Amino acid sequence: MAAALPQLTTGKYLFFGKPHQQESQNVLVVGFIGSALRITNNESGLHAAIQEFDISPLLSKTSTHILEEKSIEAHKLYTWPANLGDPKAWASSKQLFFEQHLMNQPIAVLKVQEEQQITWKFITDTEFRASAEEAQAVSLLSGISTIL
Repeated sequence: MAAALPQLTTGKYLFFGKPHQQESQNVLVVGFIGSALRITNNESGLHAAIQEFDISPLLSKTSTHILEEKSIEAHKLYTWPANLGDPKAWASSKQLFFEQHLMNQPIAVLKVQEEQQITWKFITDTEFRASAEEAQAVSLLSGISTIL
């Protein structure tokens, strides 16, 4: 049995590389895994680490994306396939969104509620870099990204 992936928590993330499909018994809903530099704040200060995460909750029907102070259901961010009953088409649409919009683009997870209901938004490269510097994670950042 594979080890459970760390869950997304409040903090800042920079996903990199290419998302890959998660092995699952449920063939109707394909999940995705992505590598990220995560910066979180706890009682001892900022902490940074590179890990793999289940990134599917970012686009789930119960998650919310914040854009210019407006809330949008996150699953409406990507193009739905013409054939709604085709799991491969859903997976392809999600993977395309992850690759074009989430990889190498910093985000902030603002809130996580029960069952991975996530509220998140895009943040600026400058904001993420400042957090990485404060967390003393610039070497981790420079090792994964030439964008920031």
